[in-house]
Amino acid sequence: MRRKKQNKLQSIGEVLSSVLKKKGMNSKIEENALLKLWPKAVGPQIASKTQPDCFRGGTLFIKTVSSVWVQQLHFMKEEIRNKLNELAKRNIVKEIRFAVGYAPIQLETAKNISSTRRSALKERDKKMIADCTEALSDRELAAIFERIMLLEISRRRQMENKKVR
Repeated sequence: MRRKKQNKLQSIGEVLSSVLKKKGMNSKIEENALLKLWPKAVGPQIASKTQPDCFRGGTLFIKTVSSVWVQQLHFMKEEIRNKLNELAKRNIVKEIRFAVGYAPIQLETAKNISSTRRSALKERDKKMIADCTEALSDRELAAIFERIMLLEISRRRQMENKKVR
């Protein structure tokens, strides 16, 4: 009788990585990891005025708050690219492109809007929002979705109030 060859134990990360690679999702994981390095590479001031958009074919696309920021970051492009590659521990970013299109929302402002508008909502609105967002497993996405729903319901209430007057 032949003995089966015993394989060494693999970590869950290794197993998941190989499965995702077979499914063609490894590039998305690499992209996600790279986008998370952005704040470390540029620091808090630049990170507050920019947001990584996507990574395709060695090019990292970044959205900024204004054309002034696009211009300034263009001058720093090589330094940022080198820092990203250093943090990623390989030469993955070949080019960085900057464009206007990021509109940061201040966290405190968002919380104030949410709490003010939530108190103005009817109970059925609150229940509907809770029902819609509890099904989402990604809590960050659920919070974004909740803010959008709060804003839209509040906007509709304001429109209704203007028509009544």
